[in-house]
Amino acid sequence: MPGRAKKDATRGLRLNMIIDWLNKKTPYGGVTVKELAERFEVSERQIYRDLSAIENYLRVPLVRQETGKTVRVGIKAGYLPGLSPQTATVIFLSLLQQKGSALSGHLNEIKDALVSTLFKYHYDPKELAVEKLQKRIHIVEEALAEPEKVGGLFNALVQAIKDSHRVKIWYYTTHSGEETERVVEPYGLICKHQNWYLVGRCLKRNDIRVFRIDQIKDIFPYTTERFEYPADFSLSGYMASSWGVINDGKVCRVLLKFNKRVAHRVKNVLYHPSQKIEEELPDGSALVSFEVCGIAEMVGWLFQWGDMVEVLEPRWLREEMRALAERVARVYQNNT
Repeated sequence: MPGRAKKDATRGLRLNMIIDWLNKKTPYGGVTVKELAERFEVSERQIYRDLSAIENYLRVPLVRQETGKTVRVGIKAGYLPGLSPQTATVIFLSLLQQKGSALSGHLNEIKDALVSTLFKYHYDPKELAVEKLQKRIHIVEEALAEPEKVGGLFNALVQAIKDSHRVKIWYYTTHSGEETERVVEPYGLICKHQNWYLVGRCLKRNDIRVFRIDQIKDIFPYTTERFEYPADFSLSGYMASSWGVINDGKVCRVLLKFNKRVAHRVKNVLYHPSQKIEEELPDGSALVSFEVCGIAEMVGWLFQWGDMVEVLEPRWLREEMRALAERVARVYQNNT
């Protein structure tokens, strides 16, 4: 019965289009049955049958609101935005990149939802080849030894930030090798190289401090002790001049000379918002300046360039890099 097959295909397409439309309209209160009927040029009775099929056969939970004779429909428990296969792939790969991070605890659940819900109704899984794609993408990154434990602490901090309540943390301090107990008013989170940090006011120091989340050993939320988020504080403003995650308040101009072998990198990669190419020299090298604070964090980055980058200014940083190079050289002069 070729006529019946064509009719079924037409209805199947309409069901997918209705789901797409509900996805887009759910955050705005849904859409009325009348609007659906007009949009898809069928009767309201047919729309009711279609909605029943979407719920009972496609297993998409719907929610209805009746006001008099008007019925408004949306998707229950959230919605999916209309995504192209290309956009969905980018989301999927972004999730893969978080493997081994503080966010990894929920990633498999999110990936399953993305694949089973999004691709089930919109795209051919064979065309996108999700599993094949995952096997052909390898992310080279540091990974946490206990991502699920860190993820639990991370979730508790997110809740504290959202509800503006204080937390007690037990924090391992690297330079002293000791575990300290702090009460913190959490202002926000920052992420650098997939490492997450808490920014907040430490009541012990009565000042803003930055805590690396994987060095927080435990957390106790004071859910009854709320604080007022300071109206004059901006997380992005606080971090604007920092080279890494530390704001020591000492902004300094740093002038570097990049060897011709790597000069192209600073033309293609912005390592800091203040980065400025001052001069391109005849030999192919480049002079680049930065206006940054927290330069202690910059030292490690500079050292990884080896002899391909030279510090020209400030003088004290140039001397610090020279002394560091000498200490490293002495380590390798020891014939053990």
